[in-house]
Amino acid sequence: MVESLWICVDSNEASQRPEIINYLRLSGCEVEVRRLPVCDYVVSDRCGVERKDAQDLANSLKDGRLFNQAREIADAYDRPILILEGRLTAVLRRSRMRPSSLYGALASLALDYGFSIIPTVDPYATAILLQRLAYREQIEERRPPQLRSVSRRMPLQEQQLFLLSGLPNIGRSLAEELLKHFGTPIRVLEELASAEIRRSKTGKTRRLEGPLKAVRGIGPKIVEEAKRLLTTPYNAEGEDEATPDLTRYLHEDE
Repeated sequence: MVESLWICVDSNEASQRPEIINYLRLSGCEVEVRRLPVCDYVVSDRCGVERKDAQDLANSLKDGRLFNQAREIADAYDRPILILEGRLTAVLRRSRMRPSSLYGALASLALDYGFSIIPTVDPYATAILLQRLAYREQIEERRPPQLRSVSRRMPLQEQQLFLLSGLPNIGRSLAEELLKHFGTPIRVLEELASAEIRRSKTGKTRRLEGPLKAVRGIGPKIVEEAKRLLTTPYNAEGEDEATPDLTRYLHEDE
């Protein structure tokens, strides 16, 4: 049985290049279209992809966008990739930009920001490349197909909030309340894993017991889902059908 591939596409990119989306879906990929904070495509937890045609590369270099974008993508993903679509020579003729400026920018992307730069001739070739990137990451490398990534320059306190806000139904504000109450992420996780929930004799009502009861916004449902996540043994062969799609929770911001 062929394993399905997942690719997330920025909504602006999807509207500009519907032919890429159509090819990916026809090739069997699950395509999720949503607003991405950085880059145009995500194929794994470590790989963010920016697509630029040759003219857009020249324009973004002129108006100063290029290196700001590169910095944000490199901060978020360990393996940033730039797909360079089209012919640079034609753009150089039209724009009268010096070749040294354009190729110098590409050198900076590779050497200063760690980008792999891969050329394609057209959107069809770009779609094939994206499908192969997803295959390499998700099937061969077994990298998780997810959006959530943390900037390597994020302060420790932000990383702590980021960690806890990835739990089911716990967003940033509730993660902050938990950290204020218990002090460290490990204490929060220990309390969630060991929390006691008492049911009435009829089983219709549930009551949270213990230290978590004092945290505003925490209830039995949140604790039950967190306990299940933290205490269920990992099954490397596949998910239980009843297991919730945790990547959905991980993508959500408070």
